[in-house]
Formats: sequence, C-alpha cells, structure tokens
Amino acid sequence: MTQFSKGVAFAATTALCWAVLAIVLKYALEFASPGTIVWVRMVCASSMMIGYYALRRPRVLKKVFIMAPFALILAGLCLSFNYFGYLNGLSFTSASNAQVVVQLGPLILALIGVFYFKESMAWAQWFGVIIAAMGLLLFDWDQAHLATAGVHMYLIGTLWIATGAIAWALFAAIQKKQIRENWTPQESNLLVYAVSAFALLPLAHFHELSPFRHGALTLWQWTILIFLGLNTVVAYGSFAEAMHRIPASYVSLIITMNPLVTILLVTIFAQLGLHFISPEPIHWRGFLGAALVVVGVATTVSLRRA
Repeated sequence: MTQFSKGVAFAATTALCWAVLAIVLKYALEFASPGTIVWVRMVCASSMMIGYYALRRPRVLKKVFIMAPFALILAGLCLSFNYFGYLNGLSFTSASNAQVVVQLGPLILALIGVFYFKESMAWAQWFGVIIAAMGLLLFDWDQAHLATAGVHMYLIGTLWIATGAIAWALFAAIQKKQIRENWTPQESNLLVYAVSAFALLPLAHFHELSPFRHGALTLWQWTILIFLGLNTVVAYGSFAEAMHRIPASYVSLIITMNPLVTILLVTIFAQLGLHFISPEPIHWRGFLGAALVVVGVATTVSLRRA
C-alpha cells in the first residue's frame, strides 16, 4: 500500500469507530452522567497507552510527561471540551443528529488544512467540499423538522455539539502541527489523553462508580465504559496516523462519512429487534442530504492532486 492508501484506510477506520461510538455513548447515558462517561473514557485510554509504552518504550514516557510542549497541552484541553460538549449535546438529541452536526469539525479542519497548512485543492475538489457541506445542511434541516423532543431541545443539543466540533478542529490542527515537529502521532495522543483525563476530573461523579451504592454498575455496564476507552485509542490512533500520511483536508472529508454509517447501524439494529436505541425518522430531504455527502466526499478524495 502507498502512504496515501494507508492514510485513507486509517481515516476510514476512524470514521467507523466514531460511527459506532455515537450509538454506544447514547446507550451509556442511560446509566451514567456525561461528565463521568468522558472522564472514565479518557482514563481508560491514557492508562492503555501508558501501559503500552511502559512495557515497550519506557523512554517515551519521560519525553511525553517531562518535555511536553504547551501546544499539545492546549490540544488536550480542546479535546476534553469536545468530548464533554459532544456528549452533553447527545443527551438532548439523537445519535444520528449528533453525528451530522459534529461534522462541522471536519469541515473546519479542511479549511484550516488549505488556509493554514497550505494544502492545495483543485477546483473540482472545492466543488466536492461544497456538495458535502450542502448535504450536511440538508440532512440537518430534515432532522430539525422531525425532532421528537422539540425544536428547543434540538437547538440546545446542536449548540453544545457545534461548539465541541469547533474545539475538535482546533485540537486536530494543533496535533498535526506538532506531529510535524518531532512528535510521533501516538506520543502526541498519549499526552492529549492524559491532559484530557486531568481536565475532566472535576466533571466526574464518583458516586456513580462506587460498587457499594444502590444500583451499582453491572459488569456489562463497566464493559461498555471500557469499550469506550478502547474505541478512543483505536479511533484517535488511526486519526493521528492518517493525519501523518495524507492532507488534513482529505482526512476531514473522509470522516464526514461516519453519520451515514451511524444511520445504517441504527436501522440494522432496529430490524434485528435490538431496541436499546431508537431509529430516527428520515424524510426525502435527509436521504438526499446523505447522498450529497457521499458524492462530495468521493469527489474530493478521488480527484486528489499527485
């Protein structure tokens, strides 16, 4: 595989992980608060990375925690806000809606890639960006009209998720810059996870994790929380590797596919009789918007410049 093909594969892995993540997070909100979920998620992710480097490359831990640049610490703070904003918004809206709104982040990152990192895009690729953006707006318009919890709740959720998406774009841009400056993708991820876990600590409700309280978490619920941490390691590990190999604008457009995967998975679960998450109604505007996203992403990636 070429470096570009590997980058596309890593970006696609990220999109799949995030598509599943939205569904699992929505389910986790039934037994834990947003602050507790995001804190446990980052603690699990950072613990996995620390364990790996302690066994395989202990010198990396010294570099990460003693020689940490301020920029990566800022990236960790941005990611922690993204996590909390997204999950808090998810509590007001559906998984599919949240996945569409959060695509504001990749679109902002695509623009950062062009205007800050000076990544070139042909006119046809710009046309693809416009098509994808139109598709996301059309889908969002459709879902806003169909919001079962009311437009007010939908708008609150949208605002939380949108601000989280902006924070994510800033995180991704900072990380890409640091990867260019003698930091490997996974070293930067380790520091970002650790900073996020520390920043999110005040939001965690530790009584929810106590095994002695009434209604303590079951083994299955703990498995869900640990899965969220593992999902984070795989998703952001793949994302960092993709950013290392291909332009940020391409990565951002590939991962805009994840709302479609989320919708597909929710529909499949409903057909299989798994009702832990309800499918959202989608009218013709939503399906047309989804189709435009696919066309826009495919156009932008397939017409890349050599």
